[in-house]
Amino acid sequence: MKETLKNRLYIKILIADLISNFGDILYYLALLNYVLQIEKSNFAVAIINVSEIIPILFSFLLGYFADKNQNRVTTIIKTLVVRITAYLFVAVIIGFNPSLLIVAVVSFANFVSDLAGQYENSLYYPISNGLVRNEVREKVMAFRHSLTMGLNVLFQAVGGVLICYVSFRSLAMINAFTFAVSMMILLCSKAEMRKYCQNEGKSTLKEKQSVKQLPRQLKKELVDAIRLLWKIPGIKETLAVIPVLNAGLAVVTSIVVLKMAENPSFCVISAEITIALVAICETAGRIAGSTLTIFTFKKVKLTNAVKIILVFIIILFSGIVLQNIYIVLASLFIASLWTGCVDPKMGALIFNNLSKTKLATAFGGMTTYFQLGDIVSKMLFSLLVMCFPTKIIAGVYISITVISLGYIIFKDKFKKQITV
Repeated sequence: MKETLKNRLYIKILIADLISNFGDILYYLALLNYVLQIEKSNFAVAIINVSEIIPILFSFLLGYFADKNQNRVTTIIKTLVVRITAYLFVAVIIGFNPSLLIVAVVSFANFVSDLAGQYENSLYYPISNGLVRNEVREKVMAFRHSLTMGLNVLFQAVGGVLICYVSFRSLAMINAFTFAVSMMILLCSKAEMRKYCQNEGKSTLKEKQSVKQLPRQLKKELVDAIRLLWKIPGIKETLAVIPVLNAGLAVVTSIVVLKMAENPSFCVISAEITIALVAICETAGRIAGSTLTIFTFKKVKLTNAVKIILVFIIILFSGIVLQNIYIVLASLFIASLWTGCVDPKMGALIFNNLSKTKLATAFGGMTTYFQLGDIVSKMLFSLLVMCFPTKIIAGVYISITVISLGYIIFKDKFKKQITV
């Protein structure tokens, strides 16, 4: 791992990514504060949330085109130009009187920027693959995850202070500036990056495809990617239950808030502090999990880590039923800790077992697949809220999680019986 962290190109790319993360976090916070200045702020918040969610659904498509790209480094620079342009446009438009129309236009610019950012991330996969040896990939990914999440907490704090003193137009300019700094770093590293992209994609796209051929080709690529993922040892069962795992964690804050509305004593000191503690437990848990993966959890099997998460999600929702906020917070921290362990382990398995010409497609498909679990869960929760109390809702999530845990446990036992 030390040789990777001493690799100047790896560090340059990491710094460029972290700088652009600061701009994204800063402007998301600014946008949420901006909507407070207009009437019908609930509609404005809905527009912003949609603009943040929809790009995730394009992950597979963007990954597909990234894998076919024959000029990755130049395209990465172009995506940053798009993002700079988008936020310079925002800096102009946000100077007008606050209105729902301005929010819609700014959210569209944010949507375009996020699409460009996702495409940019997909283009990096072969470069990342070449920069890190298979033997240390899990540790390096865990380090990167823990560093990114830790700095994101710091960025949120700094962003909260800046919003109090800086105009929305200036914040948009700062965001554009962060992307410009990232672009300058990468422009200085173009020659080095191209060493990891030589002949990349030249054999994957022999002729231009018509629009009619694209759906068929996308279907084929998706099926191929799933087959390749299914062949990786230990990942098949994990892929089957992770959407359920994510579904449970996705509604924790909402169900805690709902429970506090039903029972004001279901809190630590106050409702505001309790909501903050939920966010802290989840973030701190993920950071701790990624950090421990570097030093302690290296030999833990992926499927075992997933089983532990499912057990603590069951305990978490049992805490809702028992009306004990301390059980909820403790189990959320432990479930998040092991989630922080699972992320780099799964990423390393995929990087180490798939061809670099399939990485973006596979990761894009996985991102869309996992996020659909979040979306379906939030929709289900919204429907259940209108009809049932929190105990019943918690019972539904406990039942779903128990079924998933049973599947992954008995699947393992069944395999052992066949082997014997």
